[in-house]
Amino acid sequence: MDIQDFGEKIGGARKDLWKESGLSVDDLSYMNDAEKEKLVKKDNIWKKPNYQELVDNGLPIRVVYFIKTIRDATPTQANFLTYHPSKEDIEERLENYITFVSEIRDAVMNLSTEDDILNFYNRVMSKYIIRNPNEYYIQIIPSASGFIDNKFLRVSNVKNFATIDSEIRKKQFCYTDEQKVLSNFEILLYDNDNTKFTKDYSNRTVIEVKERYGKRFIYPKQSLSDLSNWKENTIFIIIRETGKIVKNNLESIEAAKKYILENYKQQSNEKTNNSKNRKKKFIPKQLKNISRDGENYRNNKDITGEDMINTFNFKGGEFGNWLSNNDRQQSLNYGYDALLDLSKALSISPADIALNGKLSIAFGSRGSGNALAHYEPDREVINLTKLKGAGSLAHEWGHALDDIVGKQFGLSGFITEHYRYLDSSSEFIKDIIETMKYKIASGPEIVEKQVKEYEKQVNRITNLINSFFPKEHLTEEQIKKKDILIQKIIDDAEKSSENLALYLSRGNGNKEVDELSNLRKQIVGRTISKNDRLQIIYSQNNVANRRKQIGKPEKVKTDFYKNSIQFDEIYTKSGHGYWTDVKEMFARSFACYVSDKLNNRSDYLCGHAELSLGLIPNKDNELELIKAFPEGKERQLINEKIDNFINFLKEKSILHDCRIQQVDNNLEYDYDY
Repeated sequence: MDIQDFGEKIGGARKDLWKESGLSVDDLSYMNDAEKEKLVKKDNIWKKPNYQELVDNGLPIRVVYFIKTIRDATPTQANFLTYHPSKEDIEERLENYITFVSEIRDAVMNLSTEDDILNFYNRVMSKYIIRNPNEYYIQIIPSASGFIDNKFLRVSNVKNFATIDSEIRKKQFCYTDEQKVLSNFEILLYDNDNTKFTKDYSNRTVIEVKERYGKRFIYPKQSLSDLSNWKENTIFIIIRETGKIVKNNLESIEAAKKYILENYKQQSNEKTNNSKNRKKKFIPKQLKNISRDGENYRNNKDITGEDMINTFNFKGGEFGNWLSNNDRQQSLNYGYDALLDLSKALSISPADIALNGKLSIAFGSRGSGNALAHYEPDREVINLTKLKGAGSLAHEWGHALDDIVGKQFGLSGFITEHYRYLDSSSEFIKDIIETMKYKIASGPEIVEKQVKEYEKQVNRITNLINSFFPKEHLTEEQIKKKDILIQKIIDDAEKSSENLALYLSRGNGNKEVDELSNLRKQIVGRTISKNDRLQIIYSQNNVANRRKQIGKPEKVKTDFYKNSIQFDEIYTKSGHGYWTDVKEMFARSFACYVSDKLNNRSDYLCGHAELSLGLIPNKDNELELIKAFPEGKERQLINEKIDNFINFLKEKSILHDCRIQQVDNNLEYDYDY
């Protein structure tokens, strides 16, 4: 018997249908409001073309570049013309946006010749423009208003190819490796007519090059400045950026190109390789085996979709079309055991797993790039990618908890992102975030760091004061007096900082600083200005603050946070800042928390909790293992804060205290109300 989807249909945008052809107006009917906001974007309506492939297939490079400029000028999403549009206005605006982008896409992607570019404005853009012969400005038709701006009008109205050619050359658009190398050079003909030797106003030898709108001058160096070393009607090469001549007396343009490629291609490749230190994609190691020990909740029975609904209160569940019946059964069995382990670890009712019936679960049906698993806040569904998603269930359930609880508290989504808009209940999340990122540290290393910071401030104020006293104008006695005053300013920093507000309001009154000012008047005839005296007083206050900190415990970044920052520097996933995003740090912490709470091994639930590992060169250029998950004392403190949050949710009856035990092969739930 085939295993089918269960519960309510999860639904959602049919991404698989418009991934290639592009999102259409009809697709809006399959989206909820959150999905419309997220998915109605240019990239989903008009997939970014492979420009290089278009050129390789024979489309003129000018046409391909024109396609790019029009697409770049098209707004990335629908902008709204009023601050608080009604639902009907939003629907109409989204439909107009999809229609506009689709029409422009079809018109542009069907261009084939350079004449099509020159005719584009009159042939295509006239549809969107209202012309009034008595007015200088044009108007845009209402359905396209806000989608066509001055930039769009400018790039769509091409009268000649001068600008396009210049930009293609400047950006090296769709250039081959050889073209990129050659573009760094100019190949010129020395004919003693349009290009000839002459003298400039200072009698230096120059090569005068006649150009369309004037002349240009190139300064040959060493032997190349001797006219006898040049043959008429031969080719010479200069570096475009510097104007330096690298070779002359070549017989042809082909010979010049050959010379450049033979002598500069390798150099260019090395420069490119050194400049492009691209981030790698982090791919967690897939579990070879999925192991679990502990209670035999199922008594080896195969789980059905109805079991998932009745036990966990899921809203719905679905399977990918490509999952075999055996894969579906394995997913149900693994998921059932793992979710009961999660209930046990958190001491909550299994019926709480779906978070008041809001959550759905999917197995391999809602793929997201190379992600092994993901949570969709728009549809409130966890998707596990076949058996590759094994190990990520606790992480994704942590996301679901974060999002759905945030919505229950009236927020627009994840509570870790929006907790500041809550009342005192936000303290539980704030404590988790603070504990994930920062800790109080003390000891010799901290004291050494504090002493260095103090010495840095001492050097700053010393250098600042010395800048007002020209060394060449000072006698030894004056230098000695100045240094004594500097030392007094440093020694009295803490005492003076107590009167900082008074000094700042008056601009004077700091005895040592005033004496410094008078000393400067004796030496150069001018006192230290009021603003500069205030700078010294500010700097003195910094010295005081740094001195007070020495020996005190200090708030510093946790190893978990520092390692997450390093992961962001070397790995990329889901955009900039993924590893330090509070949602992601919470989900990784939550997976570790669940792992620590369990008395048994449960790979399907949290087998990936400790697999965020990376090798990074340290200061000695040796590879060092770093971990983007909490460990040791930091982990213990984070666990305590998550404990407090879970207990708070139980007090609010969002979760319910419950202990699971197995009696005579049956599960019994002990509720504590």
